[in-house]
Amino acid sequence: MMKRIIGMVLASLLLLSCALEPTIQGPVDSSRKDADLTLYDATYTFGMSNGGPLAVTAKMLAFHEEEEEAVMESITFVGYEEDGHPFFQGSARHAIINTTTYDATLSEDVSLHHLDEEIQVFSDELSWSEKNQILSSPDHVASTIVIDGDITFRGKGLSIDFTTLAVTFEKVLEGRVSR
Repeated sequence: MMKRIIGMVLASLLLLSCALEPTIQGPVDSSRKDADLTLYDATYTFGMSNGGPLAVTAKMLAFHEEEEEAVMESITFVGYEEDGHPFFQGSARHAIINTTTYDATLSEDVSLHHLDEEIQVFSDELSWSEKNQILSSPDHVASTIVIDGDITFRGKGLSIDFTTLAVTFEKVLEGRVSR
């Protein structure tokens, strides 16, 4: 009888110490299935196809295996060269990374800093093409780029080719050079 009471007390304590996290239902998106794996307040390292790893820290990180994507909320990230040297860092409120191609779309308060080239980019939406090494924003989104701290351009339709370091805008809204 005593073992049974102790067992019930232990089971009650275990049940009380575990809390179920309530699901917060947002707008229903019928095209997206539930995540195969969801992590909260997590750091995850993606092994990039042509270089070092990308370490991402996110409030929420959801992997969708069938769609081959990771959906993230409130993220910061650091990209490393193969030798472990960090060469870019940034943040965004939302991001989706294709887990096969490593193409990515970042949105809301996007900030990116390329450490080796002293290039900073700020936008509300940026897309990264891993294969082409091009960072771009849609034609309707204004973005700001700061180069070496003394050249600033703001425009719509930003494109940065990181193989040639060519920077173009579909439409320049303003620019400033202070050397």
